[in-house]
Amino acid sequence: MKDKIQKQHIIYPFQRSEISTGDVREFLTKYDPARLSNSQVAELFGGICFQLEGIDAGEIHTQSEPRILLRRLHAIWPWAAYFLNLDQPLGPAVGLNKTPLLALAMCVADRPFDEKQILHIVKPQLRRFQFRSHEAVDRLGKRAGIPARYVAARHRAIDRQFQPYLQKI
Repeated sequence: MKDKIQKQHIIYPFQRSEISTGDVREFLTKYDPARLSNSQVAELFGGICFQLEGIDAGEIHTQSEPRILLRRLHAIWPWAAYFLNLDQPLGPAVGLNKTPLLALAMCVADRPFDEKQILHIVKPQLRRFQFRSHEAVDRLGKRAGIPARYVAARHRAIDRQFQPYLQKI
């Protein structure tokens, strides 16, 4: 692998029908690491953004359909920290201002919550999600041959995703 990471930027559009049924099959046929070669896993490092068709702007983690979809996706595909573009909001068309991993963590939490409740209810869940995000990057980074400095930079980016909330806790 070259020492320079060349990101492949992909916007994956979850169709309204997929969101309403929680159907992640098509996504998994394209982006399940078990189906991808090591070079494909390397090419997708930090390059995927989600677009959620027909979802109103606002707090995505309080809307039941996207929560169901993203919880199902995360249960089967815990690799978001490796694959997602952490510089873009989760679902650019959604208008969600949360960082992608924090938004995903909020969607997979046991129940919906608001900004005030994040400090009291979900600290352990956020910490677990953050820890598992680091594990995903280590595991796939090693498999794909991502240079250590890029893996380390990704770990710092993961921590920045959660920093504003975990510092308050």
